[in-house]
Amino acid sequence: MHTEMSDMVGRRRVRGWVLYDAACPLCCDLMKRFPNTLEASAFRLAPLQAPWVRELLDLPADQLLAEMCVLTRKGRILAGADALVYVANDISAKRRPWWAWLLVAASRLPLGMPLLRSGYRWIALRRQCRPGVCQVANTPKTPKEEML
Repeated sequence: MHTEMSDMVGRRRVRGWVLYDAACPLCCDLMKRFPNTLEASAFRLAPLQAPWVRELLDLPADQLLAEMCVLTRKGRILAGADALVYVANDISAKRRPWWAWLLVAASRLPLGMPLLRSGYRWIALRRQCRPGVCQVANTPKTPKEEML
């Protein structure tokens, strides 16, 4: 197991690592918005592109960046919606933002996790789909498409 897992955050033991795509504008924006919340809950942040992460996950390049992951203190690896729900559930109740409460509640409903997983995959596939980045967004539209 990677020795960095025994690190301490302040006086607290690291709960896990949130592993994100450092080349993804959406992922980076989210990591910039919530570092205090995550770090106060003893999570560390690391890019999926970091050599130790690539080595640990041992995934082909096309799969490595497909979903964010969480590496728990016990060495368990969660990906996608499962990782988000794990983090949301593990954020201390005092610091838990509204979206984390919503994720945790939704995950406990019947069909909640399958819907969250499907939604996560839909967003992940389109996370860079914006003008100037996405091939779909950069494709010229026909006059008929523009009217829709």
